[in-house]
Amino acid sequence: MSDIRILAHANVVVNVSAVTASGLETDNLTAAQFMDLYEYICETGTFAGFSAVPWEELGMCSVIHEPTDEPEGLRIYLWEKWPVAVLEYDVGYRLMPGMITNRWLQS
Repeated sequence: MSDIRILAHANVVVNVSAVTASGLETDNLTAAQFMDLYEYICETGTFAGFSAVPWEELGMCSVIHEPTDEPEGLRIYLWEKWPVAVLEYDVGYRLMPGMITNRWLQS
């Protein structure tokens, strides 16, 4: 049995649908919009590395890939259009507080 801990985010300012025209075409973010969202997650979120993030929860998220030719660019994970995490290649995940279970912070 899976224990899903993704929660709705209370701050409407970071709703990606407000950034995009259709709300569902998140791969159409400009480089500047993508970096703004990435910087917000880095400022607000906490670093969790690789092993602290449950793959079951990330598998339920949609992904925005960094709009660049870099083969291992940044990836932002969304749950119901809300940013919940960012993956920095070879570094790990940064998580929005309370959005995805951080196994190292569980009591």
